[in-house]
Amino acid sequence: MKLEAGGLYSSANSKSDFDILYYETNVKEISHYDFSEQNLAGYSQLSGKIKKVDFSVGFRVENTNVDGKFRSDLTPLVDKNYTKFFPKAQFTFAIDSTRNISLNYAKTISRPNYSSLSQGATYINPYFLYARNIFLDPTITDEIAATFQYHDKSVRLSYYQTKDPVYNTFSFDDQNNIMTFKDINFDKSSGFTTEFVLPFTYKFWTTTNSLIFILEKIEDHSAVFMSSKPYAYFSSNNEFKLPKEYFFNLNFWGLTKQYTGVFVTNPRFVVDMTVSKKFLKKWNCTLSWNNIFKNNIQTEKFTINKVNSKARYVVDNQEVSISIKYSFGKVKGTEFKEKSIDENESRVR
Repeated sequence: MKLEAGGLYSSANSKSDFDILYYETNVKEISHYDFSEQNLAGYSQLSGKIKKVDFSVGFRVENTNVDGKFRSDLTPLVDKNYTKFFPKAQFTFAIDSTRNISLNYAKTISRPNYSSLSQGATYINPYFLYARNIFLDPTITDEIAATFQYHDKSVRLSYYQTKDPVYNTFSFDDQNNIMTFKDINFDKSSGFTTEFVLPFTYKFWTTTNSLIFILEKIEDHSAVFMSSKPYAYFSSNNEFKLPKEYFFNLNFWGLTKQYTGVFVTNPRFVVDMTVSKKFLKKWNCTLSWNNIFKNNIQTEKFTINKVNSKARYVVDNQEVSISIKYSFGKVKGTEFKEKSIDENESRVR
């Protein structure tokens, strides 16, 4: 048996200054917004093994204190102080030496990054703004899952419910004729997933394949709700060991058309490949080409706040590169296990 206990205290301060000069009247408007957040958390976890059952159970209690205030205001615009409880449990039942079944439950939290909580806004044109949202709340997710493992192949079933998920939205000010695009907290989302992981090796070919079937439903009172239909995500990583120390890698992934209740998103299919060659024992040359078919354009349709949106996101991320590596000697086998302790790393943007 192993009992773990720990604590965390974090404090963050973010400042955003907004200066506007009205050219016609030569009037300058200055706005200063200060955001501060303190998190105090304690956790405990008990893990071990009883006969053929490996288990891990624990919980985390977290208090959050948030204050957001314009310097010109007497009272804060954002004032939050709340305590959340996050339990988790995992049980693994060994059937025999090659098969086991795992059951998992966890409640987790995902917080918006600090730049999203600022007062910043980007002027696109006289009628369109991209803005941040100082009122964003964290997203809370409850997930329960079951996994059947046979050698290196597995099947995983899961169900999740999410409160306050973050998605894009439009709002229209008909008085000033201005459209604003920003992130908001939707009411909730939920979904079922079925995931198959199928790796295998045949002679000179090694491949790892994943296939996930997803039924996702996103809901919000301000959006027009449409039907929610299952969609699939698949990926395949393939390595071929060829004669004369050539290696060929072909990787591809794809998504079918997605109907998630609010959003309708187009299907996509992306292919990457690399060719590498080892020569003169210590030299290695690699040719890489990603997004071969330049097919990573995403379209999205939804209606929210009486605004009908048909968006097209173009990502020109095709790259062809050549790398040459020289090894000065043999690298001894190393083992490095890292446990992440910086829970705010993804929030610093």
